[in-house]
Amino acid sequence: MASLTVKRTTPTIQKRIDNHAQSLPTLDYSFHNAQKLEDVVTEPRVVPGGPKLIKQGDRYLSHGINLNHNALSGPLETLPDFVRTILVDPNILSTLDLSFNEFTEIPTVVTQFPALKYFYFHKNMLTDVAEVQKLVSLKELKYLTLHGNPIELTVPYLRSYVLCLLPSLRSLNCSPVTKGDRKISDVWGGMNKNLLPKNLNKNLKK
Repeated sequence: MASLTVKRTTPTIQKRIDNHAQSLPTLDYSFHNAQKLEDVVTEPRVVPGGPKLIKQGDRYLSHGINLNHNALSGPLETLPDFVRTILVDPNILSTLDLSFNEFTEIPTVVTQFPALKYFYFHKNMLTDVAEVQKLVSLKELKYLTLHGNPIELTVPYLRSYVLCLLPSLRSLNCSPVTKGDRKISDVWGGMNKNLLPKNLNKNLKK
């Protein structure tokens, strides 16, 4: 009976931990017209009447960073240093919003945050759909946005392609991933293996 009790309570405890992490207020550095991270103001925006930011020393307790509506572009190599500077625990970063910027590629540095669960990258200038392959290493990624990029117009198979690469997604472009979506992506992947990474092909259903 004791072992049954442990099995029942452990998921509950983990759920509480996850919920606590997600309840931390997101740090908002949006709308600064920043062309590089160094241009972002040192203090995040505080919304009147919104949740109060939690600070320890000169860093914040948060799970998310909003950098949307800026003029950021390029590899964003200083992102890890930026995150370490503002977060008490960079390892719990689960939300990153880079939407409404000027990226032509997905910065590889985002893969340095293995806890990333929400990644918003809509309204950028992404033209190469193969860039999405960079996100395969993010095993916790569940919510992704890519709409408003040029690939949305030039790649008709975008949804199936992304779901083949990232089968654990729950939502793509603000639309829930359905069982039908998964079936379609499985069929599409089986017929278009040449468009997918070789190490992924072996996992596709024949």
